Parts: sequence; structure tokens; C-alpha cells
Amino acid sequence: MTELERALRKLQRKHTVSRVAYRYLSGRPLSGKPGYPYRHRGPGRLAGWQRQVIRLSVPATAALAVAQPEQVGSLVGSAALVVSYRLRRRFTMRRFNREYVTPTLAALAPAMGLQTGVSLHVDPSLGNLTPRLAKPLSPAETAVRTWYGEKVEPVIRWLPERAQRAAWSVQRKAEPVTSKLAVFRRPVDGDQGPRIELTADTPYLTKEQRQLVSSIIGSKIPVADLVESWHQVGPRVRAVWTVRKRPPARVGVDQVAEHLPRLAEWEFYIGQGAGDRPVTLSLRDDSPHLAVSAGSGAGKSVLAELIAVQVLARGGRVVILDRKGSHRWAVGLPGVDYCTKPAQMHDALVRLAALADERNTLALHAPEDWDPGARVLVICEELNATIGQLVNFWAEARGKGDPKRSPAVSALADLLFMGRSAKVNVLAIAQMLTARAIGGPEARENFGIRCLARYTANNWKMLVPEAAMPRASRTLGRWQIVIGGQATETQVAYLTAAEARELACPRSLGTSEVSGLSSPARDFLTLRQAAEAGVIPWKLDAAKKRLQRGVGEVPAPRGKDGNADLYARQDLARWAGTGERISQ
Repeated sequence: MTELERALRKLQRKHTVSRVAYRYLSGRPLSGKPGYPYRHRGPGRLAGWQRQVIRLSVPATAALAVAQPEQVGSLVGSAALVVSYRLRRRFTMRRFNREYVTPTLAALAPAMGLQTGVSLHVDPSLGNLTPRLAKPLSPAETAVRTWYGEKVEPVIRWLPERAQRAAWSVQRKAEPVTSKLAVFRRPVDGDQGPRIELTADTPYLTKEQRQLVSSIIGSKIPVADLVESWHQVGPRVRAVWTVRKRPPARVGVDQVAEHLPRLAEWEFYIGQGAGDRPVTLSLRDDSPHLAVSAGSGAGKSVLAELIAVQVLARGGRVVILDRKGSHRWAVGLPGVDYCTKPAQMHDALVRLAALADERNTLALHAPEDWDPGARVLVICEELNATIGQLVNFWAEARGKGDPKRSPAVSALADLLFMGRSAKVNVLAIAQMLTARAIGGPEARENFGIRCLARYTANNWKMLVPEAAMPRASRTLGRWQIVIGGQATETQVAYLTAAEARELACPRSLGTSEVSGLSSPARDFLTLRQAAEAGVIPWKLDAAKKRLQRGVGEVPAPRGKDGNADLYARQDLARWAGTGERISQ
């Protein structure tokens, strides 16, 4: 017997008809090769149960088609649509992996020193990766798609859209009941979303390796502005790149009015951050002074206006050093000193330094929670030019025996060093806040809160070198608020001039005849004006004594008219009513 005959007999014994039939029906490989499990795919393309379903369904469908051809036609058509959709999706993913995942893995493995054990997942919905792979449509395809969208799709989607609207209506009606079940729901990670995820079978990657991996990911997968996080705890290294969450495109007066009553006197609402979270600053805990540096037209005056409005609304004072008139909204408001000339700026800074020194002296002998008085905010516009104007003014006005250095520049430096306990805060604005613009590098270090927009790499490295520089945004009003080396992207709230004046100095509810805002002789009165106008039934001296003794509902001052306090007309009328009841 030859070798060929022996092989044929062995093959016949191994592959009998019964054995092949058993393998066919059970979903095993027809060759009998081991290592192909029933529940899992194993080395093959399909799992055992999938092969079994296909092998049994094909002859059953053929037999049914012969017996009942009419009913089987629709089923076969539906199955063909499902199969074509899945095949199209599989081909798309295969092309997606061929273009993005496979080349990236080929570049990553040598960078990490690994040949195996590296897996990479790229979400197809990340950015516009999938649309990049689409080929341009031909004119015929464009015409067919247009006809389908105009003629066929509205008919097909009519019923699903009505059903969806009905479901939304039911959800709205049931919301009072279903909202009670929120405490029983499983917490969901809010950061879950489109991502790139890398897993490597190595316990550690050096900083150089991580930087190399990041550069490869950024160059091979064209998605901009990703947030990177590494997890190296355990036997495997895992890295995740997610899309950076952005603040809302616009924040207005409604958000300011909503958050303002919730804040303490030393806290200020700035705008909304990522995830629509409110961003606030604390002049007590973060820093007593703010530095604002941005290019022309970035909204420096809008940010200063927002903080000044909140100071005025709480009864504080605002001193504006502005040569070019950027804060016209504040002209005529009670509690605002608007200095446009170098001589006015000089006198204001010297006076404020004396006020801060007096408050600090009193604070030495006062208890820890002693309040020195109303907060004073000093807005220094365009310091790059203002400091030069103050120096030139002093060079012309200086007399014999006067110091060579401008007292106004020295007063500004003094304010920066003693502003926290005195409640005199400086908001310095400049296109590029150099040390020379603020009076020296040691003076600039007093700004613990630094706000930047439309910045350059040089400006960022000069002001906040300890923080990683994010990409500058083109969105108007988008700022980076840096505190303690941590940058928070914020959409600063925008207020119109009318909204700013109304928030800073709201009209009293009982004075409907007043048409103008913030008129000291109408909505806001001094005690002398109130006594002369008959708003309070007492003379000036009697009103002062009642105010000192706290008789009745004593009104809180809302601003300053020179050295005299301003009070709201409605508060004075309420005080007069309670005073009359007490005297009776």
C-alpha cells in the first residue's frame, strides 16, 4: 500500500459523514481543528454559536422560501438591509482603523519600548475624524440624496417624530414624580464622552516617553485642544485624551443678577467656566489686587466694569484713573471718582494711600473682625501710559526740595503692599504688564489674581510662568483667570452701560417719578437733602443723633457724595416710618 492510499484512508476515518454533519450542526470548524470555543470568537472570525446560527438559518430560510415565497421575500429584504448596514459600518470602521489606529500603534510601540501589549481606542465621534475620510460626492449622488431628503425622509420620519414628541410630553408631565427617584440613580461620570484611550502592559513610563507619546498622538490623530491625563498606578499604564470642555459663548446680566446676592462682600462673580460653572474671585482669600493684561479690544474695560459694579452695589467706592474715557457708564454715579487728568490721578492716588495708611493704623488696635469701612476699588487703566504721564506730570510740577520720584507712583506701590486689611484694592490694566509699568518687579508680585486674554507666549511667560499656557481663544470675552498657578478658562459676563448703571445704583421702588438713574438728588439723598426735601420728618441734627443711636430701621449708606453718605429714598422713608411709630 502506497503512502497516498494510507493518507486517504486516514482522512476517511477522520472525516466521516457523521462527524462532518455533527461539526456542521454544532458550529465547530469542519476541519475538526481544536481551539475554537463555542461562546467566544477565539482565533476565528466568528464564535461557535454564530457559525451555528448561520449554518442552520441558511437551509431553513431556503426551505421556507420554497414553501412560502411571498412571506419570505419581505423577511429576506429586511435581513439584507440590516446586513448591508452592518457591512457598511464595518467597512467604515476598518478604514477608520487603517487610517488612524494602526499607524499610530505602529509609531507608539517603539516609543514605549514595547512590541506587544499596547492597545489604542479612538472614538470615531471625536472631532471630525470620520468626515475627513469621506470622499466627495458626485453630482448624481448629490441629486439622489437631495431628492431622498426632500421626498422620502419626511414621510419615513413622520411617525417616529410624533412618537418622540408624545414621549417628551409624557416625560414633562411625569417630571414632578420621576424627579423624586433621582436619589436612587447610579452616579454617572460627567467626563465620559468622546476620547482617545491608550493602554500599555508596562508599569511605568518616564516623562520623556509620555511626552513622546503625546506628540505622536497629536500628530497622527488630527484633533486639536485635547486634555491629557495619565494613570500609572498598578501593573499597566493608561492614558486618556478627552475634548476640553468650553465655557458658554455668552454670559449676561441675568447670570450676574442671579449670583450676586449669594456672594460675600469680598467675593466677586466673574462669569461662567467649563461645564457652565460660576467663577468667583475672593479679594480676601485669593488676593487683594488684580492684574489684567490683554491685547486691544479683548474686553479689559468690561472685566473692570463688572467688578466695579459689584463694589458699588454693596455700598463701596470706585476710583477710576482713565485718560481715554473707557468707563463712560460710571460718569455721574454716586461713589465714583473719575480721574481723567494727570493732576487728578496724582491727587487721588496720594489721598488713597493716606486713607489706606490711616485704616491700617486703626486696625492695629481693633479686634480681628474689625471692619475699616466701605471697600475702595482703584481701577488703573492703561498703566503702560498712565505711569509715564504721572512721572511727566511730577517732573513739571515738582518744586525745590520735593522728592525726585513721583509721589503718585510711590502711593500706588504703597497701596499694593497694604491693601488687604485696609480694603483698598487695585485693579491694574495694561496691554503688557511689565515690571516698569507697575513700579518694579516686587510691586507686581502683589497681584495674586492675574487675568489674561489674547495673550502671546512672551506675555504668558512673563506673568504666569508657573502655569501651563493653553491656546488663546478667539471668542470675545474669553479669559484665563490664573490663581496660584492654576488657569481657569472663563467667559466673562458682559453688561451694557444701562445694565451696569442699574446694577451699580438701582432705583428705589417707591420713586416711580424718577426717570434718570443714580441721581443723588432724587433716588439717593444725603441726610441734609432728605431733611430739606421732607423725606424724613426731623431736622439734620436730630437725624444724625437717631442715626448714631440706631433708632428704628437705620438705613445703610449706598455711596458717597463728597464726604457725605448717600441713602436710598426708599430706605429713608422706611426709617422715617419706624421712627414715628417708636416716638408714639
